[in-house]
Amino acid sequence: MVTKKDLIGARKKMKITIDNREIEVEGKKTLLEVARENDVFIPSLCDHSRLAPFSGCRLCIVEIKGRRGYPPSCGTYVEDGMEVRTKTPKIQKLRKQILELILSEHPNACLICSEKDQCDDYKSTIRKVGETTGCVLCSNNGRCELQDVVEALDIKEMSLPSLYRNFEIRKDDPFFDRNYNLCILCGRCVRICHEVRGASTVTFIYRGTEAVVSTVLDRTLLDSGCQFCGACVDVCPTGSLAERAIRPEGLPDKTVKTICPLCSLGCELDVETKRGRILRSVPSANGAANQGQACVKGRFTVKDLVYSPQRIIKPLIKKKGELEEVDWGVALDFVARKLKKYKGHEMAVISSPQATNEENYLIQKFAQQGLKTKNIDNPARYSPLACYLDWTQEKGLSPRLNFKVKDISQAKIILLLGADLTLSHPVLGLSVIEAVKKGAKLVIVDPREVCLNRHSSQWIRIKPGTDSYFLNSLSRMLLDEEQPKDASKIKGFESFKKSLAKMDMTKCSEITGISEEDLKTTSRIMLENGPAVFLFGLGLTQHPSAKDNLTALWNLSLLTKAQVCPLSLENNTRGELEIRRSFKAGLNFNQVSQAIKKKSIKALYLAGPFPSLEKNKPGFLVIQDSYMSENMKLADAVLPSTTFAETEGTYVNLEGRIQKLNRVIEPLGEARPDWWIVSQLAQRMGYQGFAHKKPSQILKEMKKSVPGLAAVSDSLSEKGIEVFIQEEKEEKGKFIPLEYKLPSTKVRKEIPFHLLFDYSLDYYRSVSLSQEIKGMRIIRDSRWIRINPEDAEKLKLSEGELIEVGSGSKRIKGVAKISESIPIGFIVASFLLNEKADFSAFRLSSGSDSDSFPLQMRPVKIYRGK
Repeated sequence: MVTKKDLIGARKKMKITIDNREIEVEGKKTLLEVARENDVFIPSLCDHSRLAPFSGCRLCIVEIKGRRGYPPSCGTYVEDGMEVRTKTPKIQKLRKQILELILSEHPNACLICSEKDQCDDYKSTIRKVGETTGCVLCSNNGRCELQDVVEALDIKEMSLPSLYRNFEIRKDDPFFDRNYNLCILCGRCVRICHEVRGASTVTFIYRGTEAVVSTVLDRTLLDSGCQFCGACVDVCPTGSLAERAIRPEGLPDKTVKTICPLCSLGCELDVETKRGRILRSVPSANGAANQGQACVKGRFTVKDLVYSPQRIIKPLIKKKGELEEVDWGVALDFVARKLKKYKGHEMAVISSPQATNEENYLIQKFAQQGLKTKNIDNPARYSPLACYLDWTQEKGLSPRLNFKVKDISQAKIILLLGADLTLSHPVLGLSVIEAVKKGAKLVIVDPREVCLNRHSSQWIRIKPGTDSYFLNSLSRMLLDEEQPKDASKIKGFESFKKSLAKMDMTKCSEITGISEEDLKTTSRIMLENGPAVFLFGLGLTQHPSAKDNLTALWNLSLLTKAQVCPLSLENNTRGELEIRRSFKAGLNFNQVSQAIKKKSIKALYLAGPFPSLEKNKPGFLVIQDSYMSENMKLADAVLPSTTFAETEGTYVNLEGRIQKLNRVIEPLGEARPDWWIVSQLAQRMGYQGFAHKKPSQILKEMKKSVPGLAAVSDSLSEKGIEVFIQEEKEEKGKFIPLEYKLPSTKVRKEIPFHLLFDYSLDYYRSVSLSQEIKGMRIIRDSRWIRINPEDAEKLKLSEGELIEVGSGSKRIKGVAKISESIPIGFIVASFLLNEKADFSAFRLSSGSDSDSFPLQMRPVKIYRGK
């Protein structure tokens, strides 16, 4: 707990002396921090900027005048007037002795070899061996902190005998190996897993000479709840934790900062390359949204995505019923000639919320000004953010959507509804964990047991679809406790209060499944002072009562002065929705799908994910994609586009932050950026205003047409500049009176389950990560259909069994995944648009072609797989 004395000390300016050099210090800092800020080298192996002081390795010892002994500088805070010496002969001798003790249980022959400088050029290929017994065999060679410290302390020989601990190298988990023979017990992996990630997957076991890092009962990381974020690998100072994919590769020759495209947080990554090929991606230490953290997707899947065997790298057109490779000129002329035959209302275009702002703007312009069709949409409409925007527009509201991730870590009350952040937005979930560690109260409202439950003050296991009754009950209890002065001044307060008074509070427990005590506890939490944040996901909007849920959440936010943060899904959902507002709306995603079946859409241009057309091929089908898909076999033309690593532009993340995407490598084969393809095609069709040579020209034009993006400029590349979507200066707020209808979750005996959709973000363009990458399939398969153990036992289902889910003729296949996190009577399936037809939950999604909330819970039956 931070005391008043700490706060006073944090503001006070102090003067200290380090090695006869006077230094002025402001704030509460350790001696090691101050030394590093002022380019004074003090060796350390256990300290890390993201972690609390540990004082484990003892290499950072110093002398302080007037103080006995040799305190570790990583755990000693600065005091005014301190006189510190860091390199006295006595200290250097002690450090060498300490380092020799560390090296005695680490392979050290290469570290102290007199010919090591000439070794690397000739022996790099032997990193492919199964076991590391020297630096030249280690994938961490050249970036090892232990090497650096040995060099700095000039260790030439060992006075202690070496002990090889002979631990088995653990290769039973995906993505990285664990070789604890190289471990120096610095504790960084244990501490970052606990302090930053909140997972506590690994710990120290045994003591003394037998101490080692492991899991409880020596289980695999997967069985211990590891999410494979890679944070432990990133902080490991040796090669003890080694990324499997880069073991034989050596060091990079170039590193490029860019943005991860695999969820809407927009983590900044450092992508390392060698000879023009990607080696790996690691989180940028000072990324604005992620602050040195990543998730399994951004950390371990980028290379596999870019070099996937499913990549399309040459243009194709259909000749005599078969797709054949052609050059770009032939392909573009063919598509241009065919599209000219159709009228605007006969065509539809599907874009991608994973494409850049420039690409989404240009394809909107191409569709509406060139093809003369308003029928352009993309999967962004499935996101909670899109549902929220539709609802606020209907109610005449203008909410503020911009926020900063760090604001969440400062919140005192966090209400999380219908989202498992650890899976959907893992790095955002870290801010929630940080807030809890600072004393925030976390309330989770979800019928499923989610990963953050272990950090929550209250888990409300609500009956699906009854969120509005619960939220309205909270509002009623808050008003019964006190009359908020500020809220009473907001328009509509009295009518809202009267509508609440009509609620039958005695039915709350019966309807929602929440005990009266839990409801009272939650209301007491909501009454506490401090900033409040409401985060919600698809679990709040996939019900017939979605609009009622949003109304109830909005009203509660006005009472508690909470920031409402709807979770966008894909990386550029926010940007795409902002651009869309500047163009006229036509058929939406669902309506396009229905129109294709009715043959009213005769030409379809797919530049984004779309469900399998199966037998419903339109007259002319163009696919503009980076990867092969099930729809490709029906295509008349295929135009190969680059991945995010081969293009540049801007994204807008869920904060509203405008981010710069940088090109990492040159395009593979003949793949071209989406903006280039659209620009070239438009020019060949004779359309004016498409002669763009680079994305910056599109950006300049876009800023004039899209008000929210008017602030974007080259300043995005300047250090420290933050640019957000421009919002209205004043938030339009009013209370919305209740129009509540009792939810129905009854099922018929012959259709005994309710299906909940889990919108999977484990995809990029047309590739499912779990089907493309073995490691992803092991930790979470998009084809899992999750079911409660009791329901599985009644049906005599086994884990991994192939099953079918649906009603009537509409069925999908899946793999049974038995999980106690799923409530009895419900099953959960991943919603992935680019999934193969037999496994695609799109078949079971809402059949309504006009519904603003297209994913809705529905009754289903489970059938044995065939």
